[in-house]
Amino acid sequence: MEKICIFTDSTSDLTHELAERWDIDIVPIQIEANGRVYREYYDITPQEYWKILLENDEIPRTSQVRMEDLMAQYKKAKAAGCTHCVGVMINAAGSGSFQTANIVRDMFYEECGKDMTIELIDSEGYTLMYGSVVVEGARLRAAGASFDEIVRTMRHDVKCMEAYLGVYSLRHLKKSGRISGGAAFVGEALGLRPISLVCAGSVDVCAKVRGDKNVVPKMVELARQRADNPAEQTAYVVYAAVPEEQIALAETLVMQAGFGAVERYPIGMAVTTNAGPQSIAVIYRGKLRE
Repeated sequence: MEKICIFTDSTSDLTHELAERWDIDIVPIQIEANGRVYREYYDITPQEYWKILLENDEIPRTSQVRMEDLMAQYKKAKAAGCTHCVGVMINAAGSGSFQTANIVRDMFYEECGKDMTIELIDSEGYTLMYGSVVVEGARLRAAGASFDEIVRTMRHDVKCMEAYLGVYSLRHLKKSGRISGGAAFVGEALGLRPISLVCAGSVDVCAKVRGDKNVVPKMVELARQRADNPAEQTAYVVYAAVPEEQIALAETLVMQAGFGAVERYPIGMAVTTNAGPQSIAVIYRGKLRE
């Protein structure tokens, strides 16, 4: 009889409530800020971290999942009697964590044998783009699905997930070098706010709007155009240090756009380190990519 472990890294932005409810293990990414090293998910809340980003000029340093933490995860699953283990990792195009997980899996097999099958999935995304996929896999496990069915569904779902990311301030992008000082100056002077499509491992600016009030409506409009059968899916509004009225507006517009349901979650440390603390995104399921 199969006993299945499901894990992901902390950049999936699963809350403690979701991880505990669905018995999902979280392997942390580490971030160095203010002279301290924090384990995402375990050592600091997203809200506490946003405050650090807003109040300090220094850009924190992120690191991929550590090899020893991955090895500990595999050994924990084996010690619990698991016959199978599946992990969904942060976008391989933006982090080395997926490659590291594969290397450590080979090391685990050499040390402990291959009697526990380990499958690893590149999420091609960030935050709840794959956190939601992991939860769906855990739901299938709870319903008695086989390991092959769970893995097949997860691999299919990551090929559908997309997001639109809106950024309310260019300050952090300028500090991190992701845009030039000149571009940031012009953008702020004109009140321009970039909106990026996050899809298939890439983050590409696809639109710019003028003024904060236009960010959320444009994101939802774009998401509605690309969503696959919105009435049959849940969309996710993920947010950092943005006004509550913008989060509520996103939820309202998502429902008006015809999505079946909407849920909100805070964005964690790894994503806000790169996008900035004043950001918001709408996550949804698009059409299946090849």
